[in-house]
Amino acid sequence: MEQMQFKISSFLKDLIGRELITDEFVAVFELVKNSFDAHAKKVKVIFENQYDPTNARIIIWDNGRGMDKSDLQNKWLFVAHSDKRDGTEDKDYRDKIQHKRTFAGAKGVGRFSCDRLGRYLNLISIKDAPNALIENLKIDWTSFEQDSNKEFIDIKVEHNTLSATNYEDFHQGTILEISGLRDIWDRDRIKKLKVSLEKLINPIQGNDVDDFAIEIIADDELLQDQKEKDDRDKVNGVVRNIVFERLGLKTTQIKVSITNHGGTITTTLTDRGTEIYTLTERNPYDKLYDIDIVLFVLNRAGKINFKKIMGVDSVKYGSVFIYKNGFRIYPFGEEGDDTLQIDRRKQQGFYRYLGTRDLLGRIEINGERSDLRETTSRDGGFIKNESWNQLVEFFYDKALRRLETYTVGIIKWGDEKFDKETGEIIQPELKPEDVKDKILDIISNLTKAKEVIDVQYNQDFLKIYESKQEKSATQLVKNLTRMAEETNNPQFVKQAKAVEKQVSEMRQSIGELERDNATKTEENKNIKKTVSQLQTENLFLISDVTNDTKEFKSLHHHITHTSDLIAEYISIAIEALSKGDNKRVKESLQYIEIENQKILTLSNFVSKAKFDTKTTKINDDIISFVYEYINNLYVITHKKLIVNVEKASFKFVTRFVPIEMIILIDNLLNNSEKAKAQNVSISWVLEESTLTMHYADDGHGIKQEVLPHVFEYRFSTTNGGGLGLYYVKEIVNKMKGSVQIDNSKSKGVEFIITLKK
Repeated sequence: MEQMQFKISSFLKDLIGRELITDEFVAVFELVKNSFDAHAKKVKVIFENQYDPTNARIIIWDNGRGMDKSDLQNKWLFVAHSDKRDGTEDKDYRDKIQHKRTFAGAKGVGRFSCDRLGRYLNLISIKDAPNALIENLKIDWTSFEQDSNKEFIDIKVEHNTLSATNYEDFHQGTILEISGLRDIWDRDRIKKLKVSLEKLINPIQGNDVDDFAIEIIADDELLQDQKEKDDRDKVNGVVRNIVFERLGLKTTQIKVSITNHGGTITTTLTDRGTEIYTLTERNPYDKLYDIDIVLFVLNRAGKINFKKIMGVDSVKYGSVFIYKNGFRIYPFGEEGDDTLQIDRRKQQGFYRYLGTRDLLGRIEINGERSDLRETTSRDGGFIKNESWNQLVEFFYDKALRRLETYTVGIIKWGDEKFDKETGEIIQPELKPEDVKDKILDIISNLTKAKEVIDVQYNQDFLKIYESKQEKSATQLVKNLTRMAEETNNPQFVKQAKAVEKQVSEMRQSIGELERDNATKTEENKNIKKTVSQLQTENLFLISDVTNDTKEFKSLHHHITHTSDLIAEYISIAIEALSKGDNKRVKESLQYIEIENQKILTLSNFVSKAKFDTKTTKINDDIISFVYEYINNLYVITHKKLIVNVEKASFKFVTRFVPIEMIILIDNLLNNSEKAKAQNVSISWVLEESTLTMHYADDGHGIKQEVLPHVFEYRFSTTNGGGLGLYYVKEIVNKMKGSVQIDNSKSKGVEFIITLKK
């Protein structure tokens, strides 16, 4: 019997090169991953002469293990062979290092990314070994394209052993010099590459990726980089990998993990810092193990905060990314990609499902043995096999649907109402404490499943005395009792008995309340007329208290601030008295008298407001009011700040609450004092019926990372109460205005307050 064999055309190079790796960014990624697999700690992506097409080069330089002549012949030039895939890669070397890296690539075709980037390749490599030589390969990729009848193995590449290189500090590793570039790598393209590289590595997934750095070097862009204030707009520098958890987004998130070598699934749902539940169940997916899913829901406020932090809209950044052993798999997460069919599903139930615009997150796959394998086309995602089908089912059933059940069905995510003029939220989505009974329904339903092994939840969810709550709690007791019996888990038995006791106490309390209510019904009828009369007489007071208790806290905050000043002046007076410094004592007492008068003014205002609503607002010129207050009162009691208020030639007459304007100005000035400012300037701009106040100081300014939070209730970077700037915004909002912050100044900060008649 005669045997025959395949012949391989030289055109094979195109099939596994440019026609397989069609994206220039993916080509760079493949070469970066090869550097990681070579145990490099750092890889440099260098652009030379980028605006001179004839001499332009891309250089990929890593400090990995490097290659000798044997490695080049038997590995690098061995097409489609991968020691990574068969497990023989660097066995001797990997035994010497402290941590074992899981390889990022395993196809043996990533090296052909060089062909996608440019016509010529000059490879220089020094192996990490004693007396290693400098090995060199030179390849003209077009030599494979001239004659399809010529066999692939008959195309020769040039090999040299070099005595020296032009690179300083090059002692081991590999350098790829790519020329004859197929793309114009201008500033915009390199910036896009940088953004993509930021998402290439997941630094919290282990696999030593946190010990691997990528640096972009482009000398032609250094001058422009110096003009950019924000590092995000610079080209040169080490690529910073962003992890969503570090953004500080106050939103709803779910984390689902397949743990215990694939034996169990653990799910934790958290809403704005409050843990809703943690569920442990048996894993029904026999093909899946060592997988984590983390999903965040972005409401309108979350999207705004994301853009402030990242400098790009969340929808343009991406949605649900997939990482395998710390490296991103394309095209998952890209803007417009719907491989997981999230958006297609949303179209079937727009108000019931979440779409890619609403989600941010990642799927993390760990380990070398997973059947989840990339397609040979490096931007084609995963091979569609049974493991892939189970991964999609796992994503929907255990992560996305559970997240939707809570966010869409319970807290009514996305139902916020906004002020049309200011754009501020006037009715946010519900908080966990608002929907305890519905949360308990979810937990009760989850525990019905036979696969559930354990469940933990906030015990405060039981503290609601309603008939519907009682029904959910009773069902939960039954489910926990059944689970305790099936699992023979002492902790479950204890938990079930505790819940049963709480439910029993709740029933008893409801019964007592109902009996007490019945006995007092007659009494309520007898005093109904009296209550009605009292309500009429105190209508304004009741309205004032019930509508907004935070308004009272605003006054309390201001009084507390003034009281602190009085305490400080008292200490100064006591110290001066002990030293016999009568002049200083007298001065301190004068300050105390003035500050005390401010408290009396606040107290008198509140008292009068309860009886005479006409005095709460005046119709006057705000510009003159602020000017007179600062120059006639504030500067007398405060010596730390020099405040220059523009005395405008125009007026802005409108209705406002005097004490609120005083509190607004005082809080801004107090904020400047804390920032160690010495000077403050207040100026005005009037355009038709709109007045803009520009308030600027020369203090320490506001750190960029805390800027999105400075107006939040109780947020503080000092030891203060975190109320000052919150009330500034609240007061401006009540006046139908808006407040913005200009943080671009080299020193200090500027608040821009806009008011309309």
